[in-house]
Amino acid sequence: MGITRYDVEENANFNVDFELLYISKSKFENDWHSTAHFHPFTEIFFITNGSGNFHLDDNTVNVSKGDLIIINPNCLHTEKSNTGKDPLEYIVLGIDNLSLVHHDSPTLVNSEDDNKNDLYKVIHPDNLGIYLNLIDPLLISEIENKPLNYELVCKSLITLIIVFISRGESEDVDLKENSKEHLNLECMKIKNYLDSHYSENITLDKLASISHVNKYYVVHSFTKQIGVSPINYVINKRISEAKNLLKTTNYSIRDISSIVGFSTSSYFSQMFKKVTGLSPKEYKLQLK
Repeated sequence: MGITRYDVEENANFNVDFELLYISKSKFENDWHSTAHFHPFTEIFFITNGSGNFHLDDNTVNVSKGDLIIINPNCLHTEKSNTGKDPLEYIVLGIDNLSLVHHDSPTLVNSEDDNKNDLYKVIHPDNLGIYLNLIDPLLISEIENKPLNYELVCKSLITLIIVFISRGESEDVDLKENSKEHLNLECMKIKNYLDSHYSENITLDKLASISHVNKYYVVHSFTKQIGVSPINYVINKRISEAKNLLKTTNYSIRDISSIVGFSTSSYFSQMFKKVTGLSPKEYKLQLK
């Protein structure tokens, strides 16, 4: 009996804790109105039919069936179909904590870099079907039906796709985990807005319009980056300012609650005690 043994060496370079956010299948129709936008996560487009063009940052790139486009976080983009018999169709994956990296540059492309080409990459793989067979029906079926341990299957399939992309473009491109040293652009916009407008009535819809992302992703991304939800961030900001006013002014508790943005003084007192362990009155007395 002949036996052939294959040992696996544990020296893999790919160890990225990414998260699949969504899969979307799109086909250009007359009511398709795409506007320029950007995301705090990476999108990978697989052109399944037709042709068109992608506006990527300051450039326009022609695409057609069989192309693969990787768009990094914070890259302004939109897509349009050519008119004719074969409208543009694509499948897109939204993946968090993953970025395109060019081997000739050590910089992660979602960091501040003047090289615009680092924001995206258009690839012409020999066989797009390799990827599509993993996505549809396998990946989509897992997400739709949610069988036991489907999350593990989805992550494994995405890992295969990412590895195949990296192999196919081994001399030019790689996909790496995002740097955690910097807040993404959307979170910075939201944080700056909250810091300046904490005393106003703030809604998730408003934050979504500022950051150009889904309001549910606003909560997810902000909480992941900052450590607290946008609502709790606002509450903490209001309480911090209230403490400062209690220290430095003779304003009444009612006035302070209104100044920092609470709808009622009773709710202000409730939140103040929850955060500090003291009521506003107790906090004021403690300062004397």
